[in-house]
Amino acid sequence: MAVMTAMLLPVLVGAAGLAGDTAQWVLVRRALQRQADSAALAGAFALTQSLPAQSGALADLAKNQNFGLSAPPLIENAPTVGPFAGRATAVRVRLQAVSRLPFSGIFMGSGVTISAEAVAGLERDGDYCILALDDSNTVGITNSGNTLVDARCGMHANATGEPAITGQGSATIAASPVSAVGGINSSTNFAPGTQFTPYNISQRDPFASLPNPAPSGTTFSNFRVNSNQTRSLQPGTYTGGLRIQGTANLAPGTYFINGGSLDIGSQAVVNGSGVTFVLSNSAYSTGSTSAVAATTKINGGATLRITAPDSGTYAGVLFYQDRRTPAMSDNVIINGNSASQLRGAIYVPRNEIRMNGTASMDVDCLQLVGYRLVFTGTSDLRNICPALSSSGAFKGNIVRLLG
Repeated sequence: MAVMTAMLLPVLVGAAGLAGDTAQWVLVRRALQRQADSAALAGAFALTQSLPAQSGALADLAKNQNFGLSAPPLIENAPTVGPFAGRATAVRVRLQAVSRLPFSGIFMGSGVTISAEAVAGLERDGDYCILALDDSNTVGITNSGNTLVDARCGMHANATGEPAITGQGSATIAASPVSAVGGINSSTNFAPGTQFTPYNISQRDPFASLPNPAPSGTTFSNFRVNSNQTRSLQPGTYTGGLRIQGTANLAPGTYFINGGSLDIGSQAVVNGSGVTFVLSNSAYSTGSTSAVAATTKINGGATLRITAPDSGTYAGVLFYQDRRTPAMSDNVIINGNSASQLRGAIYVPRNEIRMNGTASMDVDCLQLVGYRLVFTGTSDLRNICPALSSSGAFKGNIVRLLG
């Protein structure tokens, strides 16, 4: 027995030592993996803020480094290897550390090299047709009074307020997902089953690539369509605003409203296909930073049957207010009656859109992108767009680990 015990003792000691080494290796490997995951996510979040992925990852490593690395961290955007190689919205982080294991370290001259890597990135998630771009500490989207918002698509606010989206009074909101950079007042005003995503990443401006407007074409000054009058309008530059109180039939094209206002009266009828209203001010061409772009007021009772173009510079855009106008310099007010039909996007990146809709208003394919948004009436935004049209919901972004 003594002889057998002596012969087996080294084996037992070795097995116990290797078990201890394995446990130590797993612990170090897990800690290093958590560090790589966190750094990759930080790098991906940096991309959402138009910052270098490397700066975000390095800042995270400086805060969360549990032990020293044996080599500089590898941070790639886009990854050069693996299933996400070449993907510009992905960040790959590879870390390496040396750990001296308690048993095998007795026999080895150096520690064991342990490595871990992670890939994080932006993925499309959720269909949004309501987006507030203001990223300050405020309320980005307000649903108030007796408003009924039946969106059949998502709403998102880039605001950081607490809350950034509210449902107040007797408002009823059927929209999902409901997402914000700040908090969300997830009250009973929202329909059952609504998917809430507070403290989400900032969503991109889907129309950020649109150029600054440059009014062009035939110039019309102080153009009016009076009550009980029917006129045909042509694309061009309308200086001093455009006022429609009667019936206006619009030829396809771009209508630049150069200063003043696009004012559509309560008895007006506006018909047009392939139409974009661009609200601007020619003073911007001379370097003005204080000039106010033209604004829009569509009065209740007006009948609008207008659709955005499906091609060209302003494909999918129904209204575009120049982004060079001072922030919150005026409101863009949208009303209408049950005979109205709007298809396309209302893009007001520096001002508030106030949507005072009317029940049964046909807005099956309407997208609202504003600095802030306020719903005070009945808005039925189903966002069911015709096939092959350039109008449609925007895909949201979410940051997650990819591998």
